[in-house]
Amino acid sequence: MSRLTVGSIEGLTENSNVVSVPTGHSLNVADAGGLQIGGSAVVSAGLVFISRTTIGSAVSSVTLSNIFSADYDNYRILISGGSGSSNQFIQFSFPGAATAAYNYQILYGAWNTTTASASGASGAVPYFPYMGTCTPTSLQGCVDIQSPYLTEQTFLGSFYARPGHIGAVTANVLDDTSSYTGVTVSPASGTFSDGNIDVYGYAKA
Repeated sequence: MSRLTVGSIEGLTENSNVVSVPTGHSLNVADAGGLQIGGSAVVSAGLVFISRTTIGSAVSSVTLSNIFSADYDNYRILISGGSGSSNQFIQFSFPGAATAAYNYQILYGAWNTTTASASGASGAVPYFPYMGTCTPTSLQGCVDIQSPYLTEQTFLGSFYARPGHIGAVTANVLDDTSSYTGVTVSPASGTFSDGNIDVYGYAKA
């Protein structure tokens, strides 16, 4: 059985599997996997914050290094705040991946209509082009990434909203079995500034 060890806190008591923390003090646990209170798990599967990268001023790309590891199989990347030099899509590329490995399909439609148009590409460009948007007033991106670190295909799902239309990328597949530890984020052209890129991992248990 594991044992919880803490530093000296006046009034702290331990009785078998029970730890009592005196009024006015708190107990912080760095790694809460498996922690239970009253017999119920406190932390199980869910999103776990990994890192925040702040975009600099008028930069053409940001590389997120060493964000994928054996700790998690699947990830979410959120882009927010800041601004772009113009209305542009945000792109993701995986360092070292071949152009032919990038495959995607997208559905999009104009605002306030029920008619959708379809556009697709396969192995045409060395990046995934619809991972979010830049506008002169904001940045937006929400991307789920499956298995980037594992030696199997990498899958991405995303959606975007930009002036005039909204889209959902129904499938992004990096068709190789390489293991990746990072990804490069960039506007399709021009620059972006001052936003945040937050990375989360999906806890396995």
